[in-house]
Amino acid sequence: MSKKNQTARAVATVFFLLLALWLTAGCADTGSGGPGGGDADGPADGDAADGEADGDNDGDADEAEPEQVPHFIWPRCDGIHAEPTLAEKAAAFDRLARERHIAPDGLLRNVYLTEDLGEVDHWLHAPNTILWSGIYLASQALRYAVTGDPEAQENARRIVGGLRDLTAVTGRSGLYGRSMIRPGVPYNPVPADAPTWADSEAPGYEGWRFNFDVSQDGYAGLMFGYSAALRHFDDAALLADVRGRVREVVDHLISNGLQIIDITGEVTEHGRVFHSALDNFPGFNAMLASSWVKVGQSVLDDPRLDDFYYGCLMRMREDVECPDFEDEFAVDAFHLTSYIASMEERLYLFIPNCQYNIDNFDMCYQAMYPLATREEDPELAGRLRGVLAANMYHNAEPNHIDIPTVGNTFFTFAYAALTGRGPDEDAVLKDGVERAVCTLKEFPARKFRRHIPAGRQESVCTNRMGRHNAAEPIPLSEYDFDNYLWRLDFYEINPEEVLEDQRLVYSPEDYLMAYWMGRHHGLLTEDM
Repeated sequence: MSKKNQTARAVATVFFLLLALWLTAGCADTGSGGPGGGDADGPADGDAADGEADGDNDGDADEAEPEQVPHFIWPRCDGIHAEPTLAEKAAAFDRLARERHIAPDGLLRNVYLTEDLGEVDHWLHAPNTILWSGIYLASQALRYAVTGDPEAQENARRIVGGLRDLTAVTGRSGLYGRSMIRPGVPYNPVPADAPTWADSEAPGYEGWRFNFDVSQDGYAGLMFGYSAALRHFDDAALLADVRGRVREVVDHLISNGLQIIDITGEVTEHGRVFHSALDNFPGFNAMLASSWVKVGQSVLDDPRLDDFYYGCLMRMREDVECPDFEDEFAVDAFHLTSYIASMEERLYLFIPNCQYNIDNFDMCYQAMYPLATREEDPELAGRLRGVLAANMYHNAEPNHIDIPTVGNTFFTFAYAALTGRGPDEDAVLKDGVERAVCTLKEFPARKFRRHIPAGRQESVCTNRMGRHNAAEPIPLSEYDFDNYLWRLDFYEINPEEVLEDQRLVYSPEDYLMAYWMGRHHGLLTEDM
C-alpha cells in the first residue's frame, strides 16, 4: 500500500471509529421499525424469505420468486392525474434507452444530441457507467418477468456484452472499470493525462481506454443487475455469460480479502468491504460483502462458497476454515462477530442533523434486494427482514430522515416487496407507497436538462456535503436531477439556477427500474 493510501486510511479509520462510538453511545438512535415494525425479526418470524434460489445449480434461470404483494390494494396517488400514464412513460423510456442510450460499446449512457435533436452527437462518460448499466440490466430483467417481452432480454444481451468488455479491458479477472473508451465510438473528450484513466494492455483491446477508479457503488449496481438477470431471464447463453462474470467477481473479492484491487495492485479508494475495514461502518460493509457473496453462493455449484458465506460471514457453521483478512483492532474494539450481527447492530444509515449519506442507503437497498430474495435459511431470512424494519426504512426520532416521507420510489418499493407487509397492517408503509407512486407520476416524461431556478426554500440544516437542506422534500418540478434520482437527497436546495439544454438527455434507468419493480411486486398495476 502506498504511503498516501496508508495515511488516508488511517485518517478514515479514526473518523469512523469516533463516529461509530458516538452513534453506539446513543447520540443517534437507528430508529424503530415503525407501526408493525418494532419486532427485530420482521414479519412472520422464522419464515423463509420469499423467492428461492436455483437450488440445483443446473444452469437454468433461478426459480422466479412468487409475486410477493399482488393481493394487496395499494394507494394509487389519485390526487395526481398523470399524462402520459406511468405505463406509457415506461414504454417511451424503454424505447429511448434501446434506441439512444445503449451506446455502441454496450453500456448505458447519457447522450448529447445534434442541434436538431434528431440524432445522438456523442455519448457521455458519467461518473459511474458501470453502476447505471447494472441498474438498467435489473430494469430489463424485471420487465421480462412482468411482460415476457423478448426485447427486454435482447437489451440485456447488449448490456451484458458491454459489461463483459468493461472487465476484460482491465486485464484483471473480476476487476471492472468505471467507464471505458472503445475506438470508433464518439464520446465527450477525455484528456490523455486524465489521472484515473489508463490505456488497456489486455490482448484484443489495443486502443481502448478505461477509468480504473472503480468502487463499492459500481459493484453494488453491477451485482444488483447480475442477480436480477439470473433470476428472471431464460436464455441459456445469456445466463451462462452472467454466471461467468459473477464467478470472476466473487473470486476476485475472496482471493483479495473482500477488497477490490486495481491494475496497480492497490485497493481502490472505496474498495474495502470486509466489515472490520473501518473506512465505512461495519454493518454497511457487511451488507455489501454478504450480498455479493450470496449471489455467487446461490448460483454457482461451489461448496466452498457455501461454507464461506454461512461459516465465515454469518458464523452459522463451525469447523469451517476461514481466511484471515479482518482487522483485529476493529474486531476487538467493536466486538464484531458475524456479518448479520454487524448489519443488525452497526449499519448506521440514520445519522441525525442531515448528516446521512443517501448513497449508502441506495447501495444498501441494491444489496439487500438480492440478499433477502435469495436467502433460504429461515432464521437468517427473518433476521434480514429485521434489519430492513429496524435500520433501513422508518425512523421516528427527531432530526432524522424518515424514508417513507421522502417519496423515494425505489427504497419504498424494495422495502414493501422484501417485507411482504400490506397497507392494512403498516400505515407508515401505506403512506410511503402513496408518496412513491406520486413521485413516478411527477417524474418528467422527457429527461433533458430542465431549467430549474435557484431554490428559495428555507434552509433548516447543512448536509454532509456542506449544502443546505429544506424541511420538506422538494417537488420534482423544482428539483434538478440527472440520470439516477434515487440516490439524491430530496431535501437538498438547488444552490443556483440551472439553464435548460434539450441536447443533454439523461438515461432513464431510475424510472425504469422502479416502475418495473413496482409492476413485478404488485405495487403498480398495468392500467396506471
